[in-house]
Amino acid sequence: MFKWMVVAGLLVVAAGMFLVGYAVGISTAVSPPVAKEAPEEEPAAFALSAAASKAWFAPVSEYATDGEPLEEAKFDALLATLEERLAAPETLANFEREAELHLWNFIRRLAEPALSEAQIGKVNDLLAEHAERHPDHRALFERRRTLVEQYAESTRPPPFSVLGGWFPAPKTVDTDGEFFTDETVDQLLRILDALLAMPETVADFEAEAGTHLWRLGNRLQVGRVTEAQTERVVAFLDEVKTRHPEAAETIDATVHQVRNLMPGQVAPNIVGKDSQDVEFALEDYRGDIVALYFTGQWCGPCRGEYPYQRFMLDLYKDDPVTLLGVNSDENIETLRDAKETEGLTYRTWWDGHGEKNTEGPIASAWNVSGWPTIYVLDEEGVIRSVNKRRAEVVTAINTLLDERRVREFEARSGENAAAPLQPAQSGRDEA
Repeated sequence: MFKWMVVAGLLVVAAGMFLVGYAVGISTAVSPPVAKEAPEEEPAAFALSAAASKAWFAPVSEYATDGEPLEEAKFDALLATLEERLAAPETLANFEREAELHLWNFIRRLAEPALSEAQIGKVNDLLAEHAERHPDHRALFERRRTLVEQYAESTRPPPFSVLGGWFPAPKTVDTDGEFFTDETVDQLLRILDALLAMPETVADFEAEAGTHLWRLGNRLQVGRVTEAQTERVVAFLDEVKTRHPEAAETIDATVHQVRNLMPGQVAPNIVGKDSQDVEFALEDYRGDIVALYFTGQWCGPCRGEYPYQRFMLDLYKDDPVTLLGVNSDENIETLRDAKETEGLTYRTWWDGHGEKNTEGPIASAWNVSGWPTIYVLDEEGVIRSVNKRRAEVVTAINTLLDERRVREFEARSGENAAAPLQPAQSGRDEA
């Protein structure tokens, strides 16, 4: 009897468990599990070209010969490395870009040693052979052949970083006076981070990093940066300086540029002497719209601005518009002659006082590395645009003039609206 009681009890428990399980099943079917939030995806890292991602060639320092000829064995090994890289699958997959980088890195290593005629001949033969193999890229090999001849005599190796194309072109990130999105600023910082970690940059950080940092500042100047974005950029640069104290001066110059030389910020004052040795200041021209040119007679693109400058001198002769220049020619007489022969009657600071003519105190304070650099300031001294060229400068000034005229009209309209109403004249005497 007891045995059957135990069996019955077990059956009851089993039935209870079945019902509970069934109920849970129904509950689960009716109320599906809550989906977990998908983790935010990290932004994709900037992908370097294969040619820039590894140190394919021996360091540039290994080819430093103080102008002496390069050992034949070392030259042949260098040539063999180039041949290997030009035939690599990753080069063939994107030949124009990858081959360009490999050729530039190869030629940089030929700069310091003196090459023999036989060595120059070997290089030219290799370039001609590849031009035949890749006829669609013949112009690339021809450009590099010209550089080989240029660097055949001993000279200082040029930086790898001077080759452009890493950052997006300025026009593609131009915000037309609006603030950048956080995404754009973060993209620029990701690109810079990758470039600063390139093997060629790390090998000579002090020489290479400056160009990459300047390009970051140049891109940021085509839009407007919020305070939060400014602090994010500065924090990134401070961290880079901690890792690379040898480049502190260059990094600090970029920090100064980001904090003080962006559109929307009041331009730092300039005080110096003009071509007639008379001191004057940028702040003397508050109240005028100012086009400020960092220029020099030595610079072809700078001379290309002259016709537009003469045009503006005539166009705005009756308007509150001033052109000013910061000249970087080594000799002040060059500046004086240019002003006379080119009809450049605007006032110019002479700044050709540095170790190099482009490193004068004014250009250095404004972190100018590309020539010409052109700022347009409004009447309050606020930077409104940077590096507009030629007719774009005229357009930028016209925009500011239009804004000024509208403000003046609205101010006059406001005064009229506030004045007491005058009775209408009926032409009859009051009764």
